[in-house]
Amino acid sequence: MTELTELPSELISAIVSFLDDSGVRTTRLTCRVIERASLAQFGHRFFRKKGYLITSPSLDVLACIAAHKDLKKYVQHVWFNPDCFTSVHPACAPDPQEAPDPENPESLLQLLSLSDRKRYEAYQTVMQDHSALLQTWGRQLQEVLTPIFAALPNLKTVGMRRSEDHAPWGWRRLKDIVGEDPRDLGPIPSGPMRSLSDPTKLFLAVIVAAAAVRSQLRRFYIDAIELDNIQPASLAQETLDKACRSIWYLEINITKAWLYKHQKNEFVPQRGDYGSGLVKLLKATTQLKEIALQIFPDRQPTNEQRDAEFWRNSYPYICLQRAVEGIHLPHLTRVKLEKVVTSPATLLALLSPCARCLTSLKLRDVRLLSDKEHPQPWRSVFAFLLASGPELDYLLFSRLLWEHGVVTFLGPSHIQSVRSRTPDTRSLSEIVSASSSGEAFFLDDELLELSKSGQEAVARTLEELVERHCYHTWLSEIGSIDEGGWHTDTTDEDW
Repeated sequence: MTELTELPSELISAIVSFLDDSGVRTTRLTCRVIERASLAQFGHRFFRKKGYLITSPSLDVLACIAAHKDLKKYVQHVWFNPDCFTSVHPACAPDPQEAPDPENPESLLQLLSLSDRKRYEAYQTVMQDHSALLQTWGRQLQEVLTPIFAALPNLKTVGMRRSEDHAPWGWRRLKDIVGEDPRDLGPIPSGPMRSLSDPTKLFLAVIVAAAAVRSQLRRFYIDAIELDNIQPASLAQETLDKACRSIWYLEINITKAWLYKHQKNEFVPQRGDYGSGLVKLLKATTQLKEIALQIFPDRQPTNEQRDAEFWRNSYPYICLQRAVEGIHLPHLTRVKLEKVVTSPATLLALLSPCARCLTSLKLRDVRLLSDKEHPQPWRSVFAFLLASGPELDYLLFSRLLWEHGVVTFLGPSHIQSVRSRTPDTRSLSEIVSASSSGEAFFLDDELLELSKSGQEAVARTLEELVERHCYHTWLSEIGSIDEGGWHTDTTDEDW
C-alpha cells in the first residue's frame, strides 16, 4: 500500500482539504513532507482572512505573519476591531463611588481582593498600550501598520468589525486575564467627546499606512467614522488618493460626533464643513464599483420639531447633498444606502450617472423629503429606476420613509386590511426612527420590506410601485389602530 508521504504533493494537499481545522493542524505535525505539501491549505484556511485587536501583542502576531516568507503570501484580508473595553468599567476595578485617601494613592487598590487586583492591573496595562497606539491621531499605529502592509503582497481587503460575532486574535486571552470581553461596548457617553473616536483614529492610521506603501486595495470597509471631525491638515487629498485609487468596493458608516472644544484654535467642524470629509474620500475612489453608505444623525440633543425643515438641516441630509454635488460616480454597479435623509433630487443625482450599469440597489431606513417638484417623493425614484435602470437585477427596499412617516408597498384596496391589524409591538423598534420622539406606527414588517431578484421581476415590481405605494404618518401616541388613529392614509392616487 502506498504511504501518504509517497503521494504527489498535489494529492496530499487535496486530501488535507477534506479535513476540518483541527484535523489540518494535527496532520501537519506528522512529518515535514506532509507539512510542506499541506502548506497551501493551511495558509489559505488560517491566514487568508483574520482580525486583530489594536494591542501590541495582537499586532505583533500580524507582523510575524507578514515577515514569514511563506505565510505572508496567503494574507488577502485583514480586519481590525478598534474597541478595547470601550466605555466599560470592569467588575475588577475599584468602586468609582469610593473616595481615595489623599495620602495613599493606592488606597482603593488595597481594597480589592488579590485576584481582582491582578485583573485590574492587567486591564490598566492593556488600556495604556491601546491608548498609546491610537494617541495623536494613531501615529504610533501608522508606524506599526506601514511595514506590515508593505510586506503583504496579496493584501486586497482591509476593514473594521465591532461585534462579538467576530474573533480578533487575542480577545479570548484578554477575557481570561481581565474577566471581561474586550469586544464589549459599554454605554455611549451622552455628552461631547473630547477627542476623535478610536475607529476614526484607526481609519487615519490605515489610510496613511496604505498611502505610504501604495497598497493595491480593492475593498475597504469602515465603521462609525467621524470624517468631518478630522483636521484637514491631518488627512490631505493626496494621501487619500494614494490609499484609495485602486478601491472597487467601499463600505462606510459615518457619524457626526459632538466634539468638545478645548481651546479657541482647535478644529471643530461647522455646518459649512458637513460632508467635506466624505467628498474627499469619494473623490479618491476613482475606480469605485460598489458603495455601501450609512450616515448616522447628530447625537447632540435637540428639542426642535421634526418636520421637513428640521430634516433639511440635519447632518445626514447636508452631508449627502454636499457629497453628491462634489463627486461623480459613473462606474457604480451596486449601491446600498442606509439611515440616509435626502431629497428625491439628490438621490436621483447620485444614481443618474451609474443608472445604465446599476445591477443592485438596497435602500434601508432612507427618508425622502417632498417638495413642489416632487410632491410624491418616492414615486419619482421608482419611475426613474423603471425607465433608466435596464440592468437592475436586485432590489431591496426596507422601511422607506418620508418627512412625516412611513411608506408601505400596498395599493388603496389594502388599506382597510392594514387598519384592522392588531398592533405588533415586536415591530416597534424596527419602525420608529431614532429621532421620532417616541411616536409609534404599528405595521407588520412584511408591509415595510420588499425584495426582488431578476431583471424581469424587478421591472415588473417597479412598474407596480409607481402607482401603488402608500404614504402614512406616525400615530401621535401609542395605542390601538382604528379609524381615528390614523393621521393620513395617502396613496399615490390621492395626490
